[in-house]
Amino acid sequence: MTAVVNWRDNWEAALKEAKEANRPLVLELYMEGCSHCQRLHQETHTDQAVAAALNTRFIPVHLEWRSHLEVVRQFKLIGAPTTLVFSSEGRELHRFPGFYPPADYLKELERYG
Repeated sequence: MTAVVNWRDNWEAALKEAKEANRPLVLELYMEGCSHCQRLHQETHTDQAVAAALNTRFIPVHLEWRSHLEVVRQFKLIGAPTTLVFSSEGRELHRFPGFYPPADYLKELERYG
């Protein structure tokens, strides 16, 4: 069975939600047409354990790179996909670029949430 992540699509609103819920954020920037981004979405985000972690322990945000260049510049990103983890106050804690299979992606998340 395919799992679904409850992605938010507004960075500012997600920051406010994270602060109110006292939960860290996961911000993922992807590009349409990017094979690694597509693989991350199809193989990793659909994993039951990954989706459960993102939905219950974090505020997950998914933004398309070209449509959110201000965010790309703000965090000095250089490639997609890039996943960033933030505290509930919006302080960057960790980033991991590229494709990660589900078990490795979960290991990265477990360090912060």
